[in-house]
Amino acid sequence: MRQIFKKKRKLSSQTSLLITITIAVALTVSAFLFCVKTYRELTRNYQDLMIQESNATISDISRDINSIDSIYRLLVSNNSIYDFMESASTEPSDFIWAEKQMSSVLIINNIWEKNYLESVFVFTPSGKEFHIAKEDSSLTQLANTSVYKMLSAPSPTLSLYTLNQDGNLYFVRSIYNLTSGNVMGTMIVAVNEEKWSNSLTRNLTDGWRIFLFNDAFTLLSGSPDVTEPEIDALKSSLTDPNRKKLETIPLASENYLTLTNPIDLLDITATVMTPEAQLRSQVYNVMSSYILVIFLILLISVLYSFVISRFINRPIAVMIRKINAISQGDYSKKISGLEDYIEFYNLQTAINDMLDQIHSYHDNLLEQKLLLKDSEIKTLQSQLNPHFLFNVLNTLAWKAEMADNSEISNMVIAIGEILRSSTLYRTSNTISLEEELKFVHFYNYLQKMRFEDKIRVIETIDPNIGNYQIPCFCIQSLVENAYVHGLEPKPTDGILQITVKKRKDCLSITVADDGVGFQKIPDFTEDESAQRPDTTPVSVLSDGSGQLHPHVGLKNLNRRLYLMYGRRSILRIQSIPNQKTTISFDLPLHLPTKENPS
Repeated sequence: MRQIFKKKRKLSSQTSLLITITIAVALTVSAFLFCVKTYRELTRNYQDLMIQESNATISDISRDINSIDSIYRLLVSNNSIYDFMESASTEPSDFIWAEKQMSSVLIINNIWEKNYLESVFVFTPSGKEFHIAKEDSSLTQLANTSVYKMLSAPSPTLSLYTLNQDGNLYFVRSIYNLTSGNVMGTMIVAVNEEKWSNSLTRNLTDGWRIFLFNDAFTLLSGSPDVTEPEIDALKSSLTDPNRKKLETIPLASENYLTLTNPIDLLDITATVMTPEAQLRSQVYNVMSSYILVIFLILLISVLYSFVISRFINRPIAVMIRKINAISQGDYSKKISGLEDYIEFYNLQTAINDMLDQIHSYHDNLLEQKLLLKDSEIKTLQSQLNPHFLFNVLNTLAWKAEMADNSEISNMVIAIGEILRSSTLYRTSNTISLEEELKFVHFYNYLQKMRFEDKIRVIETIDPNIGNYQIPCFCIQSLVENAYVHGLEPKPTDGILQITVKKRKDCLSITVADDGVGFQKIPDFTEDESAQRPDTTPVSVLSDGSGQLHPHVGLKNLNRRLYLMYGRRSILRIQSIPNQKTTISFDLPLHLPTKENPS
């Protein structure tokens, strides 16, 4: 049997594993294809973004060149500067005035504020020279003079020149006389290459490179850390510098996305290069969040597939669990929920039919046990203390000899009611609380006749509870025990208290006295006796002398309560010798049933 069970469990596990792996593989392939597609789309989007940024950078270059070229128009439009270049004056004051005018014009037009602008020089054919410079030094003078001497012919448009290891770009343009058309002078604007490049790339990620080439494809500007061989390799890669297509070109052991555009104003070409690693980094940053989400979806899907596989195997698990329960003696529930599976439904029907037969057999056995239990309860009910009846009869005889008194009549009536009640309810398990209290009243009356005023009875009964059913003579048994074992041995007067309270879900019955009490609280061990139906009834146990064992009445009552209501209704005993003894129990607010209390 154990081997068969293991095989079924193994089949279930294999089925779950197969379904889980199938779904996991399908989702993994789908996720891979999705990631590849997403990577391509993101790469394309970032390339488009880089093209836009590269074009914007090239537009900024054109804008700055236009701003530099506008210096020519500002100088020509200033009459003081124009007249000074046209005159033959060599007065120092005229030079100072012309330079002040030049500075004023550039400041007013927000050109001199550009951080990359280093100096503006004007040379005339007559040998005059005036300028403004942010760092006026002999080196600045020498560099601009060297550029001026490099000119072989007038330059009607803006031209770009460089000096080796100078770090500046020199924009040159000839200034013409508006009347005669002759050359009046030459303007040279020096721009710091590094500052200009930084201003162009200030909004871009670090690592971008900008190169400027002339119409002969000679490098005019570029990063100083790039070697000549690398520049040559770059120029060889840019075979068509006028195309506007983003392409990957290696430079300095790194691949760059390169965009080349012409600058028409200068007849130069601007090349903007972006590290390809930046694109991959941006794509990976976005993809990492995608991959995390995909991983979570994959994990949830795998767990869900595992749950589905378990759901498919549920009929097998249900059948095995129910069969195991049946093998351990649990026949309470039938197998259900397998109607959707024809094979399991046939097996379910067969097992349920078998359970019906087992239930029938079990009910027969239970009915027999209940009959035996009822018989035991009736036997316990029928036991009354003959010692009490004997004492009563002796009292009646003594009273009758003394005088003809109405008390004798009342006592006889009380005895008659007690005998009538015991006979009337001999075959009943329960009695109404009202009838039980009547029985107790007669009993207390007779005891009062015995003890006269020695014992005072106090009753506390909640109203409107007289119709509740309680076990026959359960209160009388406790009252009798209080008299016989508590109050009668006491040499002084005593008090008997009877309390019946209605609680939330039960009746609470308490009988208390201030008699001699218990030296040791009795242990009835009801669990043990309840588990052994063949145990000898407590009421016939002997202590060896032929006398009934002490507290037999309490044991019998406790046994009855346990058989009828279970452990919640057994007796609770509290006793302080010679002070107070309390015996109480709770009854549910319904008629006793014949169900097994355990």
